[in-house]
Amino acid sequence: MNDVPYVRFAIQEPAPRLLPVLEATLNRLRQAYNKRQIPPGTIERIYLRKGWIAVTGTNLECGIAPCHGNFPEKMPGTDTPVLRQLQSLIGIPLLVLPDLKLPLSPRLDSSVKLAALCALSQPFLGCPTIRRSGWHAECWRAGDPFILDNPVFSRLIRPDDIVAVAGLGVGCRRLWEICRELHVIVPDPALISCSLGVGNTISVGPTRIHCHAPEEQKEVLGNADVVLISSSILADGNFEQCLGEAKNARLTGLVGPGASLIPDAFFSQGFDFIQSCRIIDTQHFEDDFMNDPDPLVGFSGYQKQYLFVRKDRADYRDSGTIYTDCQNGELCR
Repeated sequence: MNDVPYVRFAIQEPAPRLLPVLEATLNRLRQAYNKRQIPPGTIERIYLRKGWIAVTGTNLECGIAPCHGNFPEKMPGTDTPVLRQLQSLIGIPLLVLPDLKLPLSPRLDSSVKLAALCALSQPFLGCPTIRRSGWHAECWRAGDPFILDNPVFSRLIRPDDIVAVAGLGVGCRRLWEICRELHVIVPDPALISCSLGVGNTISVGPTRIHCHAPEEQKEVLGNADVVLISSSILADGNFEQCLGEAKNARLTGLVGPGASLIPDAFFSQGFDFIQSCRIIDTQHFEDDFMNDPDPLVGFSGYQKQYLFVRKDRADYRDSGTIYTDCQNGELCR
């Protein structure tokens, strides 16, 4: 499909405040860029798929965020007003975008800004950098066979734990194998695929995941030993409520591609760990985002996944495995 020309919108009004944890993350990013004298780029392109949005910058920055509830089942045509509104953002400095009131719906505004913050975070997500900041860090290539056989979560979650997932739990599908009960807060039942087993009786799946309506969230999170908050919660306005309802949990973690953020502000808010990914090849990532039928499979070839853990988590067991930082050749451990 050919590119479509556009007319830039005037964007001058200050934005509503970000979530405090994202505001703190933005401030830390500004300090990091100033300290390392790295020039942050401007927005080069914005990519859309059902459920996802990605932002790339002129200095090869790349960030992805959940984008549920913003688009219909079928992608809009190129003459749709919302696409023109997104085009108006091209050329805006990534560090300036979060401070602006964008000509978008509130949820799309949140998703674009989250993707921009993820893009800005990428230069600072290498494991050596995170360790120098005082946190535990493990990194691995997506699909690494060692990790598939020895899930990173297994070093945090106990077999007798009740685990609850708030939001769309990308990367949490196999958790039922390592915990006593797995509960998922489902914002929209249509987002959970059902299965049927037909024999002498008919069973409806999933059978090992307990799905709950949003109205049950307070009770489910309050009873959990481990709470995983999906990055989709950062974009839907439910973040602080979830964090408050998870106060009794032994562990609270942030998970998902949209959690590809420097961790300091989240650890200060009480999170124990973050599991997400770092995009190490922006050009191939863009190609797969546009063309691969399964975005999660397509994305994974050009990501380095990671787990960051607070140093005061005495029950955390490091894997002792060495991984190579594919971007600059230095060891991740």
